[in-house]
Amino acid sequence: MIDLQNIDQIDDVDELRRLYREADFGAFKAGQEIEQMERENAVMFVPRRPNPKQGAMLEVFLNFAKKVFAYTGGNRSAKSTTGIWLTIAVVCGHYPWDPSKILRFPHKYPRKVRIVGQDWEKHIKTVIEPKLVEWWPKSRPVKKKKNNVGVNAFWTDVLTGSTIEIMSNKQESDLFEGWDGDFIYYDEPPKRDVRVACARGLVDRQGREYFGMTLLKEAWIHREVIKARNPDGTVDETVFNIEATIYDNLGYGVTQEGIDQFEKTLTEDEKQARLYGKPSFLSGLVYPQFDRDTHIKERFDVPLDWLVDIQIDFHPAKPWAVSFMATDPLNFKYVVDEIKIKCNPKVLVDTIVRLIRERHYRVETPIQVDPLAKGDSVHDYTVFDKLGRHFNAFGYVVGVGSKDKDNGIAMTQDLLMTENKMPALFFFHDCVHTIEQVENYTFDPDTHLPEKDNDDFTECLYRNVLRDTQWYEMEDEDDRPRRRPRSRESFSAAGY
Repeated sequence: MIDLQNIDQIDDVDELRRLYREADFGAFKAGQEIEQMERENAVMFVPRRPNPKQGAMLEVFLNFAKKVFAYTGGNRSAKSTTGIWLTIAVVCGHYPWDPSKILRFPHKYPRKVRIVGQDWEKHIKTVIEPKLVEWWPKSRPVKKKKNNVGVNAFWTDVLTGSTIEIMSNKQESDLFEGWDGDFIYYDEPPKRDVRVACARGLVDRQGREYFGMTLLKEAWIHREVIKARNPDGTVDETVFNIEATIYDNLGYGVTQEGIDQFEKTLTEDEKQARLYGKPSFLSGLVYPQFDRDTHIKERFDVPLDWLVDIQIDFHPAKPWAVSFMATDPLNFKYVVDEIKIKCNPKVLVDTIVRLIRERHYRVETPIQVDPLAKGDSVHDYTVFDKLGRHFNAFGYVVGVGSKDKDNGIAMTQDLLMTENKMPALFFFHDCVHTIEQVENYTFDPDTHLPEKDNDDFTECLYRNVLRDTQWYEMEDEDDRPRRRPRSRESFSAAGY
């Protein structure tokens, strides 16, 4: 019988593979001994057959460039089990079920892991500790130390000296300070101040975080973790998120009968959160079809023959919001630029025209402006008039944007995901204000109307979509966009 007691002292990957192959197929003369070994060292075998969402998480975790991992979803979707597997893997320094998968660390010290559970009695003692005991390999010696509530809250791996510290989200945030480590596993959402205190301890070791949670509350996690952004507003590519439902774990320890029985105990709102992992604060999204991986594209030079529509949102007390939407020969739409600036109309026009020229945009349709810019009949010389005069000096005309928000939103939803299940609307990654507003655009739960806060670029978006611009070939012989004539007829046609 192969002695697995010292298996983690073997550095040679080929030797480890040989031992595992023998342990699997040839080393045990009795099937009962094989079953006992797999049962007592399940983490060496079971993760070889993960459910699809677990498999994706385990694969990406090998990429050291990824720092924050979120496994969000319904109950019983294997979030906690995956967190325990990763915890043990960090302690070992490799995946116990596949020793060829070595984890990278920027140091040679024993690893330090922290697990943050919820309540000591109702969660950590009944869920976290038993699950860690269940998956910790019996062939691997470990020292445990109880805290004052009777939980084995400090584990030391004898072979590597690596440690696991278990803490409660109910503890004061200052108790989480002063620690440094390699990996933090939050089982269910932590308080924000707890997360901040823990994350500080990851700086020196370039550590990583794993959030395994059903998002019933703590909405800040969706905003600051799952949808995290860099200081310049671009998407934080160090974050990886998996959204799972209870059905993703069907056949991997969960049965349909068990799901059906659980479903009987839930209200309709609870079903969305606990079965499908959709928290109530996300149920009111205006654009649930939006997906970063699908709709965000790296910037490229917009081809000279693509048509570009420009939309300006005006507010007397806020910065201007300007959105540029390109239409390609297949009539797919791209939000290719945006401007957010507080200035007078002339500076705004100069800024827009300068960008048109720098990017060589083909602008052949009127530049549309928020209807609010026209003011009322009391004012003879409105903001709309000022913009029109300045744009006309460069050969561009202006028009009034549509107020048909309902149809505009519906058309935008259809472009985000067409009836053929294909996207037809995309966003350059550096259009950060537009992307942020699209992701967070929600319906008011009382009025069932889109929220008015922080909606400048979403207003521009639906108005540009409403134009339904159809691409056509350039008509000039030299393949340059035609310049609109600076005539009084064009100026009048634009609304003057």
